[in-house]
Amino acid sequence: MSCTLSLEAECLRLRLPAGAELVCRGGSLWLTFEARDRPSPDVLLAPGERYRLHGDADVFLSALHGAGPALCRIEAPPLQRRAGWPWLRWLRGARVS
Repeated sequence: MSCTLSLEAECLRLRLPAGAELVCRGGSLWLTFEARDRPSPDVLLAPGERYRLHGDADVFLSALHGAGPALCRIEAPPLQRRAGWPWLRWLRGARVS
């Protein structure tokens, strides 16, 4: 399953499963991750670049400040013994296309 988000000034928090890919489809996309025991890594993606999660993670997504809107495509891996898509509940307030 996949979806595309349009991000501007907001910062969106999603709980994503291992294997999910975040793909920048336009603009500049900023990602950071909640990490309790170490500094949170930051990732910047330009159009066409992608980042794959190696483990389940709380991910914060935003357009890079001052760079205009960004489009982020989230490509989730096939479900394997998981009930539903819990990360979809976070999309209610986001613009999905």
